[in-house]
Amino acid sequence: MIRAFIAIDIPDEVRSAIGEAQVRLRRVHAGVKVSWAKIENAHITLQFLGYVGEETVPKISAAIDRVAGQHQAFELQVAGAGAFPDENRPRVLWVGCQDEAGALKSLAGDVQQAMEPLGFRPEHREFSAHLTLGRIKFPRPDAALTRALDSIKNDAFGTVRVEAIHLFESQLHPDGSIYTKLSSHKLGGT
Repeated sequence: MIRAFIAIDIPDEVRSAIGEAQVRLRRVHAGVKVSWAKIENAHITLQFLGYVGEETVPKISAAIDRVAGQHQAFELQVAGAGAFPDENRPRVLWVGCQDEAGALKSLAGDVQQAMEPLGFRPEHREFSAHLTLGRIKFPRPDAALTRALDSIKNDAFGTVRVEAIHLFESQLHPDGSIYTKLSSHKLGGT
């Protein structure tokens, strides 16, 4: 069994820009403990699959390939910041992806629909494109963290040209997850 997810990779210049934003947030002496995401692992998740049998990987890859062929390449602006469920009791700190045309949301929906016959349930929450900066296990109000997050709320971090989607393996380790691309699938027209 492997732990897997389907995602979009981001370019190094965007990764660097969100890394700088994360550094600004880390400087805050927050009263909550934040588990900071490794910026080198930053990606836009389309669907988390969980544990899958290795024999299922070729079927997953074939389904992703079919979906990828039905979508054209597009661009996203990575900008803004916030927290889930909200900034007053943050559980996840994130930077956002602006998807005015709905191309990313459509792609994520089609990926999730393609995974359903393989036994993977679609996400029950509405898709919200983001890149995770950090996670808080025990959320509670923290004025310093809220102010710091507010200071990057209007920042722009760059453009992502989405030309492919990827199936990743996620190996959990005490010092952070290690992600390995298992397959890559070019969008139609790229």
